[in-house]
Amino acid sequence: MGEMEVAALLTGAPVLFAEAPIRSDMSPHQYLHSRLHEIQSFLMTTWLFQDNAINCELGFVLYANGPVETATSNFLAHLYSTARCEMPHTSLSREQLREMRKLHREALSPPDHPFDRPVSQLTSTQPRVTRAIYLVNAARGAPDIGMKVAHYCTGFETLFATSQAELAHQLSERVACYLHQSPEDRLTAYHCVKAAYALRSKVVHGSTLRKEKLDDALATSESCDTVARQLLRRILTDAESQRLFERNSEAFEEAMLKLIFARSAGDHTTESSSRSK
Repeated sequence: MGEMEVAALLTGAPVLFAEAPIRSDMSPHQYLHSRLHEIQSFLMTTWLFQDNAINCELGFVLYANGPVETATSNFLAHLYSTARCEMPHTSLSREQLREMRKLHREALSPPDHPFDRPVSQLTSTQPRVTRAIYLVNAARGAPDIGMKVAHYCTGFETLFATSQAELAHQLSERVACYLHQSPEDRLTAYHCVKAAYALRSKVVHGSTLRKEKLDDALATSESCDTVARQLLRRILTDAESQRLFERNSEAFEEAMLKLIFARSAGDHTTESSSRSK
């Protein structure tokens, strides 16, 4: 290890340390890569509680290579920022860390051996939630506000889309009805996703973002971040929701239609009852 790396470890900043045997089917380099993926997975868990820019810059593994002690380093080429592309200082309490650790162990632990994964996750049978987490992770690592929103939108698409027809309306409606009960909250969420898709269309189809619209784009990114967090927290902590998002496209679309129409009917009944009073 170089002097700069040693000095960085001794500054008092948070350090993750483990002493463990390396599996027989893994090299030391693979072991380090696996632990870095585990750390990235935990950092994703911290985001499920609050938007942040906590990052892991570099990892080291020290191992016995015959009679010689050997050190090697590696990192994951990913740098998180907040929904506003900022990197503020984040403080977490011990109780918050306990809650994050619990959720991470229950819902977000990475595979033991990340090299077992296919070259493209899209060529294998990956559930909607797994892909959505992958895309939200990409949004958090994007340094450009427009690309952040584009990745958030693709994450929403991965979770809720079953066809390409009127996609922006379909997703806005389904996100709103899945997350909220009251018409006011659903309408707010609906407009949030619609605004995000309008910005996404500009970004992916080559249009430019005018400087006077930057504040609107930042607000849209923050709204997308909040909606994405609400969606994933609910899905990952609710067994019924997990089963819903594991359904095939036909069954999932039918469930979404029932959700939308059932709530619409409920709203109508409530309104009629109120008027009768």
